[in-house]
Amino acid sequence: MKFFITVLASFIWCLPAIAQSPRSNAKADTQKYLLEYDPAVLRIKGNSLLIGIVAISDKGQKSQTQGFLNGVDNWSKYKIEVDSGNYSNGKIKIKESGKAYKKGDSLTVNVYTKKSFLFFSSKGNWLFSQKIPYNYETKINILTTGNFSKAPGDHVQFGVRKYFDNKMFIDKWAPVKKNLKDFVFLFNGVHISKSKDDLKIDKDPTQIKNDKIQLIALLAKNTSITDTLNVLLDYVANYQCNIQSGRTGYDLNVTADIYHDSIINAQLLKIKINNDLTHKTYNYWVNTNGGSIVISSKSANGSDGINGTDGIAGTPGSPGTVSTDVQTITNSDGTTTTTTNIVTGQGGNGGNGQDGGNGQDGDAGGNGGNITVYYSPAVTPFLNLIKAFSIPGKGGSGGRAGKGGVGGSGGSGNPNGNTGLNGQDGRSGFDGSNGRTGNVTFTMTNPIR
Repeated sequence: MKFFITVLASFIWCLPAIAQSPRSNAKADTQKYLLEYDPAVLRIKGNSLLIGIVAISDKGQKSQTQGFLNGVDNWSKYKIEVDSGNYSNGKIKIKESGKAYKKGDSLTVNVYTKKSFLFFSSKGNWLFSQKIPYNYETKINILTTGNFSKAPGDHVQFGVRKYFDNKMFIDKWAPVKKNLKDFVFLFNGVHISKSKDDLKIDKDPTQIKNDKIQLIALLAKNTSITDTLNVLLDYVANYQCNIQSGRTGYDLNVTADIYHDSIINAQLLKIKINNDLTHKTYNYWVNTNGGSIVISSKSANGSDGINGTDGIAGTPGSPGTVSTDVQTITNSDGTTTTTTNIVTGQGGNGGNGQDGGNGQDGDAGGNGGNITVYYSPAVTPFLNLIKAFSIPGKGGSGGRAGKGGVGGSGGSGNPNGNTGLNGQDGRSGFDGSNGRTGNVTFTMTNPIR
């Protein structure tokens, strides 16, 4: 009975320390409260926001919470509820949401006193509510990384900057699939590269209008917010047109002419490459002031010969047979003596090793394709900007010779069997011959139009 009274007394003694008295509630009602938050953090979906509470007494005395405001008030005296986020230890985590924030949108924070009991806590009296306005996008700008090449086939690293109502911004750079999901893009003369997931200028200049490429970006959740990137091409590049065949090199017919591009005020070589077999056409425009082009027709290399198989080792000889010879001798006194002899026969001979297989000869490399360049007289001063190469394939390497099998060991016996002969090594295959270079011809023609 004494133990029960002691426990009960302890319980009653703890109550004033963890429960609020009517007097303290009355005092709290005379206070004013203000919620402050970190202005350096964008208030958008997914971000975490540090907050603090300032309590002002009727006599003007202030107290602040620990953490963001560096005060002394413990957060355990408050119960916090957030309508569009989660609260923990002086920090609000704004919920992920597809909603487009606009001017006037906000999340609401409700602050209560906290009632605490031995093993749990709950909200007590409501103290105050405060709205925290969201930040919202006001404009976007397409970004590129400094100077970049402005010729068909070139890659451009790009991104989009989002500006918010408080003048802060966020930069998002390609790759598009990972970082630029918040935007819709419209393309003219460019596309998203499948290999690098960045911006790639279309390779065919005949598909680009007025020497200009264009990228339009729109904010997906508010398409009235948009920006446009316009780039005027200069066609200054060291182009490579390397055409590879599966066997013999393709024959290529090339036409070259020159014209003055009044939009960019430059002399451009107009190059058209036709594949005679596949009938595929490749177009290049080359700025004569800094540009060039290399054209090649390459054949396939010959296949390597298959290696010869190694010979199988000879089988071991069988051991000699073991027999028992029993002799009985009658002595002069009429008794008999028995003698037992164990006799081991000759061991079997080991088998000969199998001969190694011959390596297969390598295939010959394919011949390089023929290239004919037809150029107008006006191109003559710029022929050094056009390089053409017929590249033959290399012959395949001969296969390795197979090694002869090892002779089998002789079987044990009396005497032991003979060891088998080793198999002979095979012959290595011959390397295939290299292909021949095709003809490269430059021929002047009448002006090409």
